[in-house]
Amino acid sequence: MRHFPIFVNMDGTRILLSGGGEAALAKLRLLMKTTARIEVFAEAPAAELAAWDREGRIALHRRPLAAADVPGATLLYAADEDPVRDAEIAGMGAAAGVLVNIVDNLDDSAFITPAMVDRDPVCIAIGTEGAAPMLARSIKADLEARLPASLGLLTRAARGFRKAVEALPHGRPRRAFWSEYFDSTGPEAYDAGGEVALDPALTLLLDRHLKAETPEGRITLTWTGSDDPDLLTLKGRKALDTADVVIHDAGVAPAVLELARREARFVALDRPTDVPPMPRLLTGHAETGAHVLYIAAAPLPASLAEGCRASALSVTEIPGLPGPAPAQALKETA
Repeated sequence: MRHFPIFVNMDGTRILLSGGGEAALAKLRLLMKTTARIEVFAEAPAAELAAWDREGRIALHRRPLAAADVPGATLLYAADEDPVRDAEIAGMGAAAGVLVNIVDNLDDSAFITPAMVDRDPVCIAIGTEGAAPMLARSIKADLEARLPASLGLLTRAARGFRKAVEALPHGRPRRAFWSEYFDSTGPEAYDAGGEVALDPALTLLLDRHLKAETPEGRITLTWTGSDDPDLLTLKGRKALDTADVVIHDAGVAPAVLELARREARFVALDRPTDVPPMPRLLTGHAETGAHVLYIAAAPLPASLAEGCRASALSVTEIPGLPGPAPAQALKETA
């Protein structure tokens, strides 16, 4: 990817914007959601800018941006809608080592501002590297419709409760707690009693999870004959998303493994004959309490599941799907 997405801590920072027209207004409506000090430079600012200045939301300077203003800034926006002036602003930023965005000029910008879904502190950034802005807007609209406005409140309550949740063992127990909170307990508590009901609901949920027995390890077996992650079964995708340890054949495509959690441990079997018997390898990891997924590049023998079940661990088999038939085979059967 040409543009790498990051979230920048804006506390105590300065954002500079040159311009006072419609392009500047559109950017500022997003930038004013941050905690940064925003300084706007415009000789003839729009009325909205003057109002925001009076409200203390921005610092408006009724003059052009000068090179001496730029050092120490975190971000610089060129929104004068004048190619010559925008190029001058970009030069000032480069000289001061400050990242510059030129509005509606992807090629000459050091960074871009994505479409955003704001459920503070949850923020989803959507970018197409300038290739399809309408697609980004369409994805944003779809997510806006699916994510409730209360999601931010649920997340803020969770942030204040994170220290208490450290009483649970790291890994699966904590993930199970947070999954239940965000999937059911949190939304139900909010619907019943509003924001004030969230902390008591978190306390009761934690008490229940602390009293629960430590989950036993388990094994999931599946396979895929395709390099396309879209052809992985839904159950297979879910197993990848929840597994603590992912053991996979070397032939499984990286695009498929991308569906796994980043925190998962990956074990690649470059030459399966070099490892211990497969049931022993899988059960050895699962006996530590982990959810172990073995994803193969070909159908699995029935003896593998039987060997794993001999350890008394829970074993789940998920059928796989073969890859697309080669073009020559399709031609011969036509």
